[in-house]
Amino acid sequence: MLLGKSSKIDIREIQEMGLLPVKIAQMYAVRSDIIGVEKSRALQPLLQRNIPASPTDFRKRLDSVAGSRLWDDLVQLDETPLAVASLGQVHRGRLRDGSEVIVKVTKDDFEEPFRRDVAALRSIIKTAIFFYPKLNRVADPLGVLASVETMTLREMDLRNELAGAQKLEAVRAEASNRLPHLKKLSFPKVYPEYTGRDVLVADYVEGPTLNDRIAEGSVDYDFLLLLFRIHGYFLFNRGVFHGDLHPGNVIVDEAGQFWFLDNANVEEIPPNLAAGILEMLRLLGSGQFAKAADALYALSGKRLDAPTLEKFRRDFLALYQDFPGKTVGEVSLTEKMMATIRMAVNSGMEFPSGSFPLIKSLMYLDGMVTETHPESVLLDDVSRFVSDFQSEPKSAELRATPQPAHV
Repeated sequence: MLLGKSSKIDIREIQEMGLLPVKIAQMYAVRSDIIGVEKSRALQPLLQRNIPASPTDFRKRLDSVAGSRLWDDLVQLDETPLAVASLGQVHRGRLRDGSEVIVKVTKDDFEEPFRRDVAALRSIIKTAIFFYPKLNRVADPLGVLASVETMTLREMDLRNELAGAQKLEAVRAEASNRLPHLKKLSFPKVYPEYTGRDVLVADYVEGPTLNDRIAEGSVDYDFLLLLFRIHGYFLFNRGVFHGDLHPGNVIVDEAGQFWFLDNANVEEIPPNLAAGILEMLRLLGSGQFAKAADALYALSGKRLDAPTLEKFRRDFLALYQDFPGKTVGEVSLTEKMMATIRMAVNSGMEFPSGSFPLIKSLMYLDGMVTETHPESVLLDDVSRFVSDFQSEPKSAELRATPQPAHV
């Protein structure tokens, strides 16, 4: 349905297939460059407007999972949900002390059917790999499936949202004096006394999601660059980052403050992998394609013989010969990177496992820009933030002065 020739998408049919298909479809909701604009827009409701439970079913579910302390202190709860995700739905409420809150409740116990679907798909993938071994090296479907499985199982325990927000807040606080723009990021306060595996209570944050703003056509490009700059610090400098930062998980309030939601999935990747990908992107952005090829090769755990390596370098230069100065609407950075990794693996290189969360983050960010500002040259524009992302901070003067683009 996603990758076929037909332009039609039936999101209700996807939802009826189960949780795993929904999770896969969500990754393509901002990838109009891969599946087309019509399909991408049809999938976007999956980011925050899934099928809700009926009011009766929701109340029964809340009765079964909420503790008595929440019922004692909750004086109002809206019947209509604010948002409905694949796993849970969010309702606005008010506590006895006047605090405006959201109450998030898992819609059902999804774990057993989800694990069953993952096992079935894993079996299918293993069979495909047996007959076509290159599939595993090129696309790493088992690694992608394992990442989706881990991420989704984390989300099933809402207590992980509290732990994840605390971890990300600690990372932000460590660098906010050196990088003041990080203060533009906040996390909703979670009330641990009311929160359990299947229910979460947090402060209500007024404002549309980034997904809403994209649908309205009201997303400023500089605003997306600021999001890239903030998230890029977590991604490239620390290797500790929000692992599912799609536009339905970001609220933008009236003051222009970013609020990260659904913080259960905090990913951690090897520092050398994050630094290596950053270095390759920096070199691509400055037009140093031969050095970018070598930066990617440096990440490989397998050495190549001289003729094979030389062929890879030639193929790399050929792949990027049309890249300088091209807008994201003309050339997708994500598609180029996917083609690059495919080419590297076919050459015999091997890369660290667990790299999918990083690639997915870049897919989401690149996809948002492609959807809203296809005329932009993204890699050019983010190149001035590289000093934020590097492990060794540069001088205050360099950090304060945007560096010129090179492409």
